Amino acid sequence: MCGFAGIVDPERRLDLSTALRDGDPILARRGPDGDGSLVDRARGVALGHHRLAITDPRPEADQPMTSATGRFTIVFNGAIHDHPERRAELEADGATFRTTSDTEVLLAGFERWGVTGMLDRVDGMFAIAVLDRQSDEIVLARDRAGQKPLLLATASGCIAFASDLRALEAMPSPFRERLAGIDPDALHWFLALGVVPWPMSIRPGVEQVPPGGFVRVSLKDGSLDRGRWWTPPPVDFETDPDGPLRSRSNRDERTLLDVLRESVHRRCRADRPIGMFLSGGIDSRIVAGLASEVLEDLPCYTLASTGPFDESDEAARIAAAIGGRHHVIRPSADEVDTTAASLGTIADEPFADASLVATTLLARAAREEVVVALGGDGGDELFGGYRRHLAAHRRTDWRSRVERLAARGIQRLPARLRGGLRIGRHALGELASRRLLVGADAIDYLGLRSTQGDAAGVLRPRPGDPNALDRARERAATGGVPTSPWDGVAVEPRDARGVMMLDFRTYLPDDPLRKVDAGTMSVALEHRAPFLGREVMEHAWRLGTDQLFDRGGGRAPVRAALRDLGLPDRATKRGFAVPIHDWLRGPLRDRAAAMMLEPAEDPLSPGAVAELFDGVQAGRRDLSTACWTVFCWRSWLRSREALR
Repeated sequence: MCGFAGIVDPERRLDLSTALRDGDPILARRGPDGDGSLVDRARGVALGHHRLAITDPRPEADQPMTSATGRFTIVFNGAIHDHPERRAELEADGATFRTTSDTEVLLAGFERWGVTGMLDRVDGMFAIAVLDRQSDEIVLARDRAGQKPLLLATASGCIAFASDLRALEAMPSPFRERLAGIDPDALHWFLALGVVPWPMSIRPGVEQVPPGGFVRVSLKDGSLDRGRWWTPPPVDFETDPDGPLRSRSNRDERTLLDVLRESVHRRCRADRPIGMFLSGGIDSRIVAGLASEVLEDLPCYTLASTGPFDESDEAARIAAAIGGRHHVIRPSADEVDTTAASLGTIADEPFADASLVATTLLARAAREEVVVALGGDGGDELFGGYRRHLAAHRRTDWRSRVERLAARGIQRLPARLRGGLRIGRHALGELASRRLLVGADAIDYLGLRSTQGDAAGVLRPRPGDPNALDRARERAATGGVPTSPWDGVAVEPRDARGVMMLDFRTYLPDDPLRKVDAGTMSVALEHRAPFLGREVMEHAWRLGTDQLFDRGGGRAPVRAALRDLGLPDRATKRGFAVPIHDWLRGPLRDRAAAMMLEPAEDPLSPGAVAELFDGVQAGRRDLSTACWTVFCWRSWLRSREALR
């Protein structure tokens, strides 16, 4: 794990060295073990890198690193987990190496197969910037699932790119002026989804490189050529029996346990200590079980919570079963408050998944002992682990019809009642609303996703707001927002597999992967996700949908693999959730009041925001998500105002 930044200045107007240094304090948090830079004034390009040294921590493996022939120079964030296998392949072809780093293997592969040819061969997580002196261009690329962030900004013919939005914000003119202000479409989607979806950024002039995407930047004129080096299956790939995944089905007869074991063992390679983020769920459970095959006395970390959110007892039983060393993290109210207060500085973009607080607390505790942590991310999206997947799969059976009838009845209850009663972790009304979004004939995917931010309504001016009429006119003049925020991704799934594919392509990189990157990199901890190994993803997509679901629900192959491993295959689905309703009424109440009730320079309706806060304080659990989204927005906004 690392952080990098770069600038392309075709007209040679900038002081490249100074421009890079301005972002150093931000990137140094991601990579505290070393730094380096390359400034090529003749080509008008500069690259800077901060390293978290995991594989071959010697200075010889620092970046930027240049290939043996001098053609390529790379800055790279992430890890290539099968680099020993690729190294052996290249050595058989005559290549020699001076380090044991995965970076040098990438460069040798670029020389042998080209940049995109090498990326197609590797199993890893990465964001890269490669200077190609032969073609006179910079190639930017991001891994298949979007595990590592990569942002691109354009301003007056100059191009900048970085691992963190704040490194771009810190750059001098013309970027400083271009990145001022807020992108209104991005703000709308943040309030709806709780995240800023790719390829958007909250800042004008900035875009996220899509998962599996690349951008070629010409050093001659600064022109951009956007494309994909890897294309995921289409949303409706299940209906294409002759598609590329099905045609490969006979090439690999291994079971899920086989391919997942290989993926986990690859991700246990490191020259620094490794641990495990262990919840009570089945995805982290099987990763921990397989990791314990090659790592003795595996440190396992679980965050304790309250009531239905707590998974520490179940995790303790799994840790004991695999011979792991279990650490239960029990944060105090002050620790929760301090971490929540720093949300605007933990994430570079506004981010409202409350489990970022839990991830950060867990990562902070784990970093005292380990530098790498394994996790179970990706298992839900690939194998049908979310409730919406099961609901979509069963949408035409009698149980679903009964559930929809019950949900309609619940929605007729008084708002205070349906919003105050809790079923498990959610308000009764929330569960009813979500259930009705999966119908027998249609699945409202954007509606499902919009329950995760739930605050787009606060953009509508209310009577009594200051300048309410002017606000309403301004909102009407801006027109509507796009029907889908994700470029080239249709959001009309026809079945459970379509919902799963949309979650893989949109929700996974926008939310869980961004959360875990922000939380872990805030303390310079590398997170690895074995479920997102190349062979594991391909194995999942070759399975028929009926193979993913059984009487026990989704993820049937994962549960079968757990049984083969001798571990319990039943667990209560909680996710990495936290009690935001209790926090907003307890340890975070005063901070939330200051954020939400004091005047702010944003387009949110003060009346609507006050209604959210007051409703939560009155016991309306169904307003907690929207209230938290606004709290996170205002936290981010204040963190940027403090830097002015």
